[in-house]
This record gives sequence, structure tokens and C-alpha cells, in this order.
Amino acid sequence: MTLLGEGCAPIYSGEARTDPSSLPLLAKLPAPVLRRPLGRFPSPVERQPALAHALGLRDLVVKRDDLNGEALGGNKLRALEFLLPRSPRAIVTMGGYGSTWAATLAWAGRAAGQAVHLALFPQPWTPAVAGSLAMSLEHGTVHLARTRVHLPLAIARAWRAAARSGGAGWIAAGGATPWGVLGSVNAALEFARQVEAGEVACPAAVVVPFGSGGTAAGLLLGFWLARLDLTVAAVRVTDAWFANRLTLTGLVRRTRHLLGRLGLPVPEGAARLVIVKDQLGGGYGQPTPGSAAARARAGTAGLALEETYGAKAFAALLALATSFPRLCFWHTFDARLAAPPPVHHPLLSQARLHAESLWPHPKST
Repeated sequence: MTLLGEGCAPIYSGEARTDPSSLPLLAKLPAPVLRRPLGRFPSPVERQPALAHALGLRDLVVKRDDLNGEALGGNKLRALEFLLPRSPRAIVTMGGYGSTWAATLAWAGRAAGQAVHLALFPQPWTPAVAGSLAMSLEHGTVHLARTRVHLPLAIARAWRAAARSGGAGWIAAGGATPWGVLGSVNAALEFARQVEAGEVACPAAVVVPFGSGGTAAGLLLGFWLARLDLTVAAVRVTDAWFANRLTLTGLVRRTRHLLGRLGLPVPEGAARLVIVKDQLGGGYGQPTPGSAAARARAGTAGLALEETYGAKAFAALLALATSFPRLCFWHTFDARLAAPPPVHHPLLSQARLHAESLWPHPKST
């Protein structure tokens, strides 16, 4: 079994090497690294005074990573820029039915000529889940698990199918490997540049969903490099056995080691990490009263949130306002993933049946 993002031989040639000045992280590295450009950076930042007032904040900034790509955006583009050049022809990964990681990997992998096999477990059915799954089905090969207990069988089917393509390799859920985390290290440095340029004031805390942990880990390391004194508030949106301080700090440690090997030592800085644990509710992807209110409130400002990640992270802003009057919300979800599926696919109907047998929701669309 090959684990990707830990030193696999690249399949791309020199055209994946890019001008070091194009990204702030690359400008800091002493030697070029392989990268496959996917995004449009820097993603914009915007102040939201009306939302800030409604939430009792002095200032609210939104980092619009939902707008960081031409055809498709979202935080997973950042990880894939560094992961895809180090991946073989056939890739296996896992996620929920509506995983934006799975959908973005399938889309980007297919464009790069790589076969992507996705083992997916059920979650409550929403338009965003349907839209993301439709993209996964369009660009990758999906292996559905009927329940979470059946996920190992789906992974085994994905491995067998990928092995027939030759040179199959695994990427951890969410792209949460040191190479993938480099994309979020760069994002933090990019944000620091925007603060330095006066586009926005430096917030007291940056609020981000905490699923696989790659974004939070990269932001913390990037803020250490940028010497910003702020808090990364990682809002847990999945089970504690998977998303916890130990796994997150372990990812920080391994990525810090990688950066050291690349010639960029990262001294621990003033930026610190807090994990917000009270927004998960009934489980992964299950809405809460707070997330429903957050979606409605963000919608008034033109911010489209989905239930699994963004809405729960945004719901945390209200409680964080008393400790951090100046906040930045890191918006990671591209609303285009919630578009209605363009064509019917049998597995889309099957996934919905599985999901709604576990979480009955007769009004779902």
C-alpha cells in the first residue's frame, strides 16, 4: 500500500514547477517544489459590518476561499495543488457522501489524468450533499457504504478497482497530510500579506471548521511564520475520536518537520490554537438549531453555507464574540457544489435512500 503526501515519486514533469514569487510560501522556500496550479490566489477578504453588528462583534472579516477557483473553489484546492503532483495514476480516499474533499479531488484528478476511487459513508441528505456527490460521480468512481460499519468494505472495493489501474495509492481523508497542509500554510501567509497591505485589520481570532484538520493545522503554522498574534479557533464538526487536539497537533508537528526538511524551519510563534467542541450536535452532517440560524444569518450577506462544516463553524461566532470582538471567518465551501445534479445517476438515488433510512427527512430535496 502506498501512502501519498509522504514522499511518493511525482508523475508530473517540470511544467508543474512554478515561479516561487507566485505564492508567499514558495517565496520563502530555498528551492522550488512541485505544485499543480489549480486555484486563483489570493482569495478575497471582505469586511461584514452588518453581520458584525448582528453578532455583537466589533469587526468581522470573511476570507472568501469559496471564490479561490475559476471553475471550482474551496479550501481543498489548496491542498490538492501540492498533493496531486505526488500522487500515482490511481488514487483511493474516503469521506462522507457529500464530501467536498472527495468531489474536488475527483474533479481535479480527472483533469490531471488520474483515476480517483472514492469510498463514501452516509450522512444526512441535503442539497449540498447531493451536489457534491453528483460531482464525485461525474468525475470519479464512487463506492458507497450503506452504513459507517460497511465503510471498510467500500474501501476494499475501491482498492481492488484502483489496483487494476496500476500504481494505486491512498490519500488521507480531507487531504490531511503534511504535503496537503502546505496549501493552508500558504493561505495563512497570503492572509498576513492582506493584513499588512491594509485590506483588513488583523483579527483576534480566525474561525475555521475542524474536520480532518488540515486547514487549521496549516493556518497555525503559517501564522507562526508570519508572526501574527492571534488565535485559530477550530470548530469541531465531526467525531471526537477523529478530530481532537492530539490528531491536530500531530499534523502540525509532521508538517513542521516537512517544512524543516524543505529548508524552512518554523519557530513556534504567538499564534495559538483553541478547539471549539460544542457545535457538533447529533453528529457529522446533522443540523443543529444554531447551524440553521447561522445559515440564514450568513445568507443575508450573500454567504452560502452548508450544514456539515460552514454552518456549524459560523454558529460558533456568536459564543466567541465575547472573548474575541474582532473575528475572521474562513469560508471554505463553494456554493456551486450545492447546485442540483445535471443528470440522474442510479448511485445518487441509492445514496439518498441509504441516508434517509438512517436520518428520515421527508422534506429533503
